[in-house]
Amino acid sequence: MDEGKCRILVVDDDPFVAEMLAVILDADGYAVETAENGLQALERMAAAPDTGLVVSDMNMPGMNGLELIARVRELNADVPIIILTGNNEISVAIQALNGGASDYLLKDENIQETIVISVEKVLEKHQLRMKNRQLMEDLARKNRELEKERVLAHKVQESILPQNLSLPGFRTATRYRPSNQIGGDFFDAWESGGHVHFLIGDISGHSTSSALLMAVCKGMFHSLGQTMHDPLALVTAANRMLCPMLGDSGMFLTLVYMTYARESGTLRLLSAGHNPVYLLRGEEIISFESTGPALGWDADDSWDVTEAALTLGDLLFLYTDGLIEAKNDAGEEFEGRLSATLAALTTMPEEMVAGVFGALTDFCGGRFEDDITLFAVLREEP
Repeated sequence: MDEGKCRILVVDDDPFVAEMLAVILDADGYAVETAENGLQALERMAAAPDTGLVVSDMNMPGMNGLELIARVRELNADVPIIILTGNNEISVAIQALNGGASDYLLKDENIQETIVISVEKVLEKHQLRMKNRQLMEDLARKNRELEKERVLAHKVQESILPQNLSLPGFRTATRYRPSNQIGGDFFDAWESGGHVHFLIGDISGHSTSSALLMAVCKGMFHSLGQTMHDPLALVTAANRMLCPMLGDSGMFLTLVYMTYARESGTLRLLSAGHNPVYLLRGEEIISFESTGPALGWDADDSWDVTEAALTLGDLLFLYTDGLIEAKNDAGEEFEGRLSATLAALTTMPEEMVAGVFGALTDFCGGRFEDDITLFAVLREEP
């Protein structure tokens, strides 16, 4: 048998036809066995599980061609089957094809020329189908592996984010709702050297790289914030570290970094390409816009810093763009409804976060294409 040629089983109760086909196929390099009927064919296949093709007559004693096809398919054997039929048996051939045969071949005076062509055609189609099946199985396996990585990345992200923020003089509430993709939202708050630091950020993209960069950035800002209390100096230092790290990846970071000086009662706010920050003071709503570009683009970028007094009862509302970019069935974004939603809610952080998220869920029907992070901070008596 030539290398690459498969084993063929010829099934026919006419010894002359079976031997003739065996000689033709053998001459073409195939290893050929013969059987007289379907029952004997099953025995041959059991003894030679590497059988790669069956060529079978339809009308045979004991077990005919249709019964053989049915039995082979019941055994989950994926071996291709060519049936031999006469000119007046086309309806039977169609029945065989519907039952699992791969092709049919007319048993006429041309069979010596057509048998090799038919075998090659069927084997080629079978090999292509097997390759496609393997590709689909490989794709399904990779998708399962990616899903495991995605679930693990979400768990890592959630474990990194703070669960409870306890800061004297402040009442906070947060809500992190991950999408089905891996994202890069993060937030944090801590106190150091008489300054309270507040941070919310969003890494571009939805990938394992986004999740990894999120973890790096959160740790980096927390570390810098232990000794640096000027938002401009801190963000400038962070940007110079991030730019070489991101390189030509096309990824970037938007964030809001705020510090509150307890001695002066002054809030200093830097927004690097992030969404507006809202300050609710009584019935007044003040919006703080971005004060410079996102991080990771240019190591020499600079930002303005906004200063404001933060008095008792003032509430700050921060969020990532998954909130304002969520869409309803009409394709409208939630952004145009945010200010009115905030104005209709109380200024208690827990009620504010729950109310905004509830309004968003009603608006988009609970379909979230991006991570959503909400962060509310109330200045209260220590």
